[in-house]
Amino acid sequence: MMQLAAKPKQFKQFLGRVPRRAWRWLFRVTVIALLVPVFLQWLIAYVVGNDARILPPQLLAAKNLLIVTAHPDDECLFFSPSILSVLDRNRDITGGLLVMSTGNNYGMGETRQRELQGSCAALGIHPQKCVALDHPELQDNPKIWWKRELIQDMVHQHVRKWEVDVILTFDEGGVSGHLNHRAVSAAVTHYAATNPEAPVAFTLTTTSLLRKYTFLGDLPLTALPFAWKIISALSYPTTTANPKDGGLSLLANTWGRYLKTRHAFAQHPSQYTWDRNLYMVVSRYVWFNDLKRVERVVQQPQNQQ
Repeated sequence: MMQLAAKPKQFKQFLGRVPRRAWRWLFRVTVIALLVPVFLQWLIAYVVGNDARILPPQLLAAKNLLIVTAHPDDECLFFSPSILSVLDRNRDITGGLLVMSTGNNYGMGETRQRELQGSCAALGIHPQKCVALDHPELQDNPKIWWKRELIQDMVHQHVRKWEVDVILTFDEGGVSGHLNHRAVSAAVTHYAATNPEAPVAFTLTTTSLLRKYTFLGDLPLTALPFAWKIISALSYPTTTANPKDGGLSLLANTWGRYLKTRHAFAQHPSQYTWDRNLYMVVSRYVWFNDLKRVERVVQQPQNQQ
């Protein structure tokens, strides 16, 4: 007990030995660390977000956007900054959502299908293009890897039906590592890379768990590869750019879009638990997205004998 009582006293003595100058520097660094992410969020969301070097020409000029996910609620938990940034900036574009399952892992598939319609309405996705599939081989299960060919067939059908010219989906990490997310990524990226009829596709970058839950704290690191593009956008804005240069994209929610994101997730009451409520504040994915374009595989001509 005496040793425990001595520790707070020793800690106070240690703090007392720290020079005031060091405390002032620590305070300044803390303020800068807090303000820089907020400033970057404002800058990207309100000032340079329309620039073709930040939002690639393929997204700026798209007519029919398709978001491909695994479960109902993925669209607002992960993709809302991308969806809202594109749809708000381009009023001529029509948004579509193709969800590969109804999220029936706990027997709530029908409920989650109904909830999805409310979320689509909140995000501005066309009601007739808000679809959750209920295929026997594409059922919500974190232990099952879905068939690539089956997903590709479903995606291709909707690409042709809805005349899609841009696709958004998960990257190989699936944001959360869920097998269904990763299976969707594997199928869609292979389709976009190898099928000559496939539209251009962008994938949502997966980060480490620590970076995922840092509110805006991860934005300076995420924005680092875009530093020169952001400076250029401030110096001489443009809405046109070489499509070959649009391999990366950075999209941030305005305050209004963030509120839309919360409203969209509120349409999923079956999923609105306390931890998800916390997620809607601290997760980077409800504040900003960074996307990477899927590069097409160049088919080598066969050598003729």
